[in-house]
This record gives sequence, structure tokens and C-alpha cells, in this order.
Amino acid sequence: MKVILILIGKTVLFLCKLIGRGSAFPGSLIYKLNKNCLSFFKRPNLVISSTGSSGKGSTTKMIYDVMKTVKKTAYNDKGSNELSAVITTLLEHSTITGKPKVEALILEMDERYAPKVYPILKPDYIIITNITKDQPPRQRNIDFIQDKIKSSLNSNAHLIINADDPYLQSLTENNKTTYYGIEKTKYSYTKNKFEVLNIEYCPKCLTKLKYNFYHIETLGSYYCPNCNFKTPEKQFAITKIKDKTITINDKYQITLNNDMLFNQYNTLASLTTLYLCGIDINYAIKVINETQKNEKIYNIKKLKDKTVYIMNNKNENATTFNQSLLYTTRNHDKKTIVIGWWQISRRYDFDDLSWLYDIEFELLKNEEIEKVVVAGPLCYNIKTRLKYAKIDPKKILTYKDLYAAKNAILNSKHDIYAILNFDYIKPFNDILKETK
Repeated sequence: MKVILILIGKTVLFLCKLIGRGSAFPGSLIYKLNKNCLSFFKRPNLVISSTGSSGKGSTTKMIYDVMKTVKKTAYNDKGSNELSAVITTLLEHSTITGKPKVEALILEMDERYAPKVYPILKPDYIIITNITKDQPPRQRNIDFIQDKIKSSLNSNAHLIINADDPYLQSLTENNKTTYYGIEKTKYSYTKNKFEVLNIEYCPKCLTKLKYNFYHIETLGSYYCPNCNFKTPEKQFAITKIKDKTITINDKYQITLNNDMLFNQYNTLASLTTLYLCGIDINYAIKVINETQKNEKIYNIKKLKDKTVYIMNNKNENATTFNQSLLYTTRNHDKKTIVIGWWQISRRYDFDDLSWLYDIEFELLKNEEIEKVVVAGPLCYNIKTRLKYAKIDPKKILTYKDLYAAKNAILNSKHDIYAILNFDYIKPFNDILKETK
């Protein structure tokens, strides 16, 4: 039965490739035929997985780019980060009897599906990037997701955890853990800038946490004034940031393709994991420098004499949006902000906008903002939120789609910061190309 199902899956996978579909359909199909099909496959010698509300895709890709140069490696880069994608990846990289044809398996894992995958594949290393409010209709709340991840952890897994996030410490009780994080930099701040936070009180004694400094929201150097809960000691830390170059442990330097905070965290998580796997860190830095370029996440372009910063923000995740808003405040020149998307979610049809009210749009309430161009079918909902943030209504320009907003964008007198969902990244780049 096992061999027959794997053969069916491999045949469907071949046909999908033949017609140019890089989907997770083969895995989905054999899962419907047998819910235990994941156990048909023997795990490779090394299994690494990254999970969390955001950053897991970028982190996994960096690890894979390095690992594939030293080991025969598989990675679920086609389709999705759900169970069906994992099964499809195993179908592609296993024999007909389920034996692995690779030495290492690198998995980007949706948090909801971790309990179905981790107990069977038993990852050697699990990176948990963060847990934030994310896709509320699907993910409910952060405690729900934390419980999902916690229930999935196998005792032999070595966890790689962001030390700067107080919410993650409760996941490390039964596992060996390595912490990474960022020391105080020129971008850190000492007074909280965000009203809506994932955690404000000590998880041990419920006393309100205090901070030496913040990086964003609750990420930073924290401590409880009433008990011993505090930022754990970091084994790997960014000790200096200069433009796009970060220094790790006062020793290793890597120049990134952008200076976004989460890119720094994701890179540090990747290098920490690779080092623990026995990869020379200087070699890993070299490979990442040669391969990193993700225009889907962040890009900088020139428009005549203006600079255009293009940031892809996952809808329904206020933390990633807040990171982009905070980024726009780094310089104090006049600027135009562009916000928009065509659809909220690919997973469901109804339009939930509750997450808009977790975003600190109040950061845009300053004289530096020339105008805010809002584009998409829900432009008036976004405008309403901006008005609640006390943004001058005269500065808010609304358009039903991105092309209708073209002139308002291109006629900006100042640099442009475009904070867009993935579905508007390509159209926005096309508008800039048309102008050239």
C-alpha cells in the first residue's frame, strides 16, 4: 500500500511538472488517500525547520542556500509551507520505498501544521522566529499559536530562539536552546512607541515588564522588576549596525541587501543555525552575500531624482506593518507613503480588517509626510483608520486600484515609501518601469 501511494504521488508530481505547475497538489492528494502517509517516508540525517508568524520563509531560504552547497538538500520551496507541501517535497526527494535521496531536509513550516509534521519527522533544529497577532480569522490569537508550536516540539529538538522576544521563553522549558538577538543600536529607543503589544507583563509573576531599550514593539532588552525573568544571554548577537552591514559577536561582518530590522533578525537566525550544524560561519556569510536578493520582500529603486523604497508586508500581521512604518521614520526628510493591496487573504473570502487597528499608524502623524496614497478595493477602510490616527484628511488620497493611483505616486515631490501586500509588488514595479 505504501509503495502504491508513493508511486501515485510521484506520477502526479511528474504530471504537474510537465504542465508547469509547482504546486503542493501531489502531497494533498496522497494525504486524502491516507492520513498517515507522512510516516511512509524515512527522515534524512538532518532535518531543520523554521516556524513563526513571520520571517520563516526568508530564514529557511538562507539556510537552504548555504546547506545545499555542502550537502544534498531538499527544501519545500514549491506550493506552500503546509503539510501537503512537506509531503510533496518528500515525494520528490525520496525513493519509491520512502528512503531519502538527500542528506538534509530544510522546512518552512506553518505554525498550525507543525503538530502534524514535527512529531513524525522530529527536526534536529527548530527556529522559532516570533509569534505575533497574525491572520486572526485563521490563527485566532497568539496563545493559540504558542500552544500549537509547544505541543509539536520533540524533546530532542535543539531550539533556536529570539532572545529579544519575552513571549518565546515559555517554549524552551524542555529543550536545549540557543538564543540570538540584537544589542542596543542607533535605531533602538527607550520610550515605548506602540500601544498594542503582544506581551506587557511578566509571564512568571505578572508584574509589568520594564525595558532598558526597544527595537520594535516588545522586542528589546527587558526585565521583570519583581523576579528573575529577563532577556536571556545571547550566544549569537548583532553587536553593531552600520548602514546595511551588521557585526555579529564583535567579530563577523555581513552586508545585507537592506537594513530592515527583520532582515537582520532572519539573517542572524540563519547564521546561528548553520553554525550549530557545523558550517563555518565565514563560509556561510560568503554564500549568503552571493545569493541574497529578495525583491519580493524589499527593494530600492530610483525614480528620476527620488528614491523609492518598496516593502512587502504580509496582510493581517500588524507587527510586520509596524516595522515598515517605523522604518519610514528613520530619516526626517519629506516623503510620500503608499499603502495598498488587492486582496486581504488567499485563504478565505471574507474581509477582516480588525488588524488595521493594531497598527500604529499614528507614527505617520508628523510634518514629514507630504501625502499618503491609499490604493485598492478597501481604500476607504484604510482611510478611515488613518483618520482615527489623526492624519490630516487632506493628505490622504484614495484610489480603487494601484493604476488609478499612478499619477499621484509618480508626481510625488519627495522620496516614496511603498508599504504593499505581495499582490501589489509586481504592479507597483511595473508602474515604475513604464515611467522609465
